[in-house]
Amino acid sequence: MTYEMELLVRHNDGIREGIAIGRKEGLAAGRKEGLSQGLRQGLKQGQAAGRKEGLCQTALSMLENNVPVELISKYISLTEQEIRALAKEHDLL
Repeated sequence: MTYEMELLVRHNDGIREGIAIGRKEGLAAGRKEGLSQGLRQGLKQGQAAGRKEGLCQTALSMLENNVPVELISKYISLTEQEIRALAKEHDLL
């Protein structure tokens, strides 16, 4: 093998190694960002679901104490339709 050919082989090996390292680092960074984004989104959705569950529990307590649906809707961010559906689901209307 000539000197020029050996240089070319080493150069090509270096390029392949650089590409492999870059790919590995890029995948790791992508996974890290994807995980971080997924956790943020999951936390946000979990908080929203928890908030909604709390509102439903409050509405149910109010319904059990014969508070009118219109008044519940005024003070809790649930629509009258949502409150009526919740009441029917729990046999309160």
